[in-house]
Amino acid sequence: MKGISMSKGIKYLVVGLAATGLAMSAHAANITVNFGAGDVTGISLAGGTTPLPVGDLIEVGAFLGTPPTVGSSSLANFVVFGTTLSGSGGNPGGFFAGATTASEAGFGHSNLFIVAFNNATGVGYTQLGIWGQNSANWVFPKSTDIPSSTTVDMEQLVNNPGNSATFAATTVKVFGRSPQQSADFGGSTYLPLQLVPEPSTWMLVGTGLIGLLGLRRRRS
Repeated sequence: MKGISMSKGIKYLVVGLAATGLAMSAHAANITVNFGAGDVTGISLAGGTTPLPVGDLIEVGAFLGTPPTVGSSSLANFVVFGTTLSGSGGNPGGFFAGATTASEAGFGHSNLFIVAFNNATGVGYTQLGIWGQNSANWVFPKSTDIPSSTTVDMEQLVNNPGNSATFAATTVKVFGRSPQQSADFGGSTYLPLQLVPEPSTWMLVGTGLIGLLGLRRRRS
């Protein structure tokens, strides 16, 4: 009887350890990204003098598989890791604070990007900004990293924030305009969104290029 009881005890111990291991493994698969804009460098609308309105969508994520094309407004292959809204964290419009803890999934050690829209949903937007940086902070951690978290701030993207700011050499400005200082809002530096061409505009450009090619062929 003692032998049977001991074998059961060992069995339960093994099962318990396995369950604990699974729980720890599941927990270890999570990573944390803190992302924001404090009170020095925030985001503005395309004009550069109007802070992004409170409640507009901010995303943090990565271009998985294919890197972004600098100068392109395309979000193809962009996968969202977390979201927040402009004005969150008690900050005024143009500034924000977000924190997301989620599964590492395919994000581990991928370059991190912040995307801002001029509306609350990211659907039907007319202005967009996409920024990243070639630095250790702007990379998603892996769950096995110590710490398994990173913190990024828009201030890290510029030199001399709040005073004649310029993009830092390591900044990847995928889509958006150069930093602009606004005396109307305490001399803060804003990274302006950029107008997104309407699909009809691209169609007109494409049609014009096709027409030019046809004209060249006829002349030749």
